[in-house]
Amino acid sequence: MNKLIPLSLMGVILATYSLNGIKKENTNIKKHLDKTANVVTKSDKKATKNSTKKNAQKDKNIVQKSEEEQLPDVGKMVEEPVIEQETEENRSMEQEEVNSTEQQVNSYETRMTSYYPNDGPGTGSITGSGLGPSNFEVNDKGWFTYQGKLVIATATDYLISRFGLADGVHTYKYYNELVLNIDGIDYQAIVLDSCGNCMRTGRIDLFVSGSWAVKDTMIEVKEVE
Repeated sequence: MNKLIPLSLMGVILATYSLNGIKKENTNIKKHLDKTANVVTKSDKKATKNSTKKNAQKDKNIVQKSEEEQLPDVGKMVEEPVIEQETEENRSMEQEEVNSTEQQVNSYETRMTSYYPNDGPGTGSITGSGLGPSNFEVNDKGWFTYQGKLVIATATDYLISRFGLADGVHTYKYYNELVLNIDGIDYQAIVLDSCGNCMRTGRIDLFVSGSWAVKDTMIEVKEVE
């Protein structure tokens, strides 16, 4: 015959069983929560580490970029003045060449002879320009000069109607200036007289102070504007 368990005892047993179950369940929940917390903590640490690493690299890049922006461009600082200086020098050289071309528009070779005051019949001492020896100086070679320039007679525009003009002969006006290269030396010269024979031959006649100073040679004539 079965014995009946008193209701009070049954309640104690059930309560004890429920309490043990609850404790076990709580223990399992706690373990699960601890495991989850560990995973989250590790994940947070890893994320924090990666974030810190990325931020450090970003800060490094910012600092490096800032330093590069502040540093002067040495190559540019060195090259630009050199280019500018070379450009300026080239312009100067080109301008000198242009000036030289403009001043010496033509040059040619011809014969240079000499004449002096009263050196033949019908000759005198006054030039076609109206100036004479009293207006001139004499250099160490015995050649007349006017304002430091050799006095010369050439084919001039004033004699064309009288003497005509041979082909290739250069004509000038009074006070035109030339550069004569005589024996390798350049002399400034000024046209103050006309020469009839020069209209046919194209030669240049140098006015000298006397027969002892005459000169007969080939020269280079440079025309100057």
